[in-house]
Amino acid sequence: MEVHAHTHTPRKKWTHYFWEFIMLFLAVFCGFLAENFRESKVERHREKEYMRSLVQDLGTDVREIDANLEFGSMTAEKLDSLVYFLNEKDPDENAYDIYRLGPKTSGIVEVSFNDRTASQLKNAGTMRLIRNADLSDSIQNYWTSVKVDESLAQRMFDLQAKSTDLSVQMMSNKYYERKDPSNPFEVSIKKDAKLVYSDTRLIVQLSNRARARFTMLNFYMARIRETKEMAL
Repeated sequence: MEVHAHTHTPRKKWTHYFWEFIMLFLAVFCGFLAENFRESKVERHREKEYMRSLVQDLGTDVREIDANLEFGSMTAEKLDSLVYFLNEKDPDENAYDIYRLGPKTSGIVEVSFNDRTASQLKNAGTMRLIRNADLSDSIQNYWTSVKVDESLAQRMFDLQAKSTDLSVQMMSNKYYERKDPSNPFEVSIKKDAKLVYSDTRLIVQLSNRARARFTMLNFYMARIRETKEMAL
């Protein structure tokens, strides 16, 4: 029988395993650093994109606020006049002016705030991307101000709805006539316009509602001016 001699590979030193471990560790560690760097770079890019989008939204809000301030000032002036004519001793004599002012005080003064970016930052939990703590706090404060403004706008709408319920009991649309058949929004008031139901209690209620709307509207405009300053 032939006996084969076994070849023995030289035994590796412990230092060999040590360096293999070091190399493996460095490879994993460097991969970890590279991944963190990549994620950090992506997040910084997302942060800038969100901020650019937010700046655009704020610009839209400022323009919307300016438009509502202008319209609100005109509406407040008409409401003040309406209160005056309703408080006269004989409102029936001022029926023409009451009819004239009715449509001009019924416009909705309400800023439609742009929440495109805000909804993304809130719902996706991406506010953490904003590294500047003061900026993050300012954004949160702006959102709080917007929420207050929206709440006031809803209260104004409720007051107006109640005023409308009173108006329809006192006024008739038969005294309105179109100036231009092609334009349904341009109307004139007939000279013989009368209040169809001039109950004193209803007139007092309508006057009180108009005064409350006037006060609330002026408060709302003061609020959105502050919100505009925050946006700027």
